[in-house]
Amino acid sequence: MNIGPYSFDEYVHLVKSFHGHVAPGMIIGGIMVDTALNNTPAGDFFDALCETASCLPDAVQLLTPCTVGNGWLRIVNVGRYAVTFYEKYGGEGVRVYLDSSKLDSWPVIKEWFFKLKPKKEQDSKALFEQIHNAGTNPYSMQHVRVQPQFLEKRSKGSIALCPLCGEAYPSKDGEICLGCGNENPYTDIATPRSGAIEKAPTLQTISVRDAIGRSLLHDMTRIIPKSEKGPAFKTGHVVETDDIDLLLSMGKKTVYVEGNTSTDDDWVHEDEAALTLGRVMAGDGVTFTEVPSEGKVTFRAERNGLLVVDEERLINFNCVPDV
Repeated sequence: MNIGPYSFDEYVHLVKSFHGHVAPGMIIGGIMVDTALNNTPAGDFFDALCETASCLPDAVQLLTPCTVGNGWLRIVNVGRYAVTFYEKYGGEGVRVYLDSSKLDSWPVIKEWFFKLKPKKEQDSKALFEQIHNAGTNPYSMQHVRVQPQFLEKRSKGSIALCPLCGEAYPSKDGEICLGCGNENPYTDIATPRSGAIEKAPTLQTISVRDAIGRSLLHDMTRIIPKSEKGPAFKTGHVVETDDIDLLLSMGKKTVYVEGNTSTDDDWVHEDEAALTLGRVMAGDGVTFTEVPSEGKVTFRAERNGLLVVDEERLINFNCVPDV
């Protein structure tokens, strides 16, 4: 059998060089792509839509001009092993999928697809032979029309500079880039952000087991998944012997304690900072807790009514480095 312009063996070799290894999903994906293309009208312009991010998009990119980079391949990850080629202006298309109802006739493919055996126990040779021998039989095809949003031309729009990181981003994403918002993919970036204070105060840190009789410098949060999150220890708490096991269970090997610390006017305790922010940010009809917890205060309404936010001031506050 052929897969696109290649023999089965040629396609397997191509998969290895493109994908990094010969993945069964890439072989199956190639057959699905070839089947779909053989059932689309010649001469029309088609985009592709994959319903999984695993393997199948690589088969599309290997056999067609549709790629993620040029925007002709969209991935809508609903977890189904299916690919659609649709006319890019009208939306009519052909959807091909690996049909679970047909896999009883192809038990080795079913075993792989449903993960009935651990990968190391699967017979790869038998699997590839069955994929080859099955041809197009394990697949089904449907005529579909895609949602209107998939026919719209995608554009970044205008570009802005993020006031926090200084990098360019699509201005439609908001006042700051998504990376500085809630979609940052990194836990740490070595280069500090522009404007951040780099010289930190000298704080005294000691081993948890040596902390008995010492006063903690800040609140310490305890998290029990799906149950509780809150301060297990408050600022000024004097560590006792009974506290050691709890601190260790919270993952604390060292703690900050009151003692030999050096600070300057650029630094204040987190509780003092929270109270200052509370006084400045709380407007008419808004109050806040006067005893901070974990470096935070909670704002509350003093009366019923409509909450009004000064958007410009809020944006300026959020643009302060490290906020």
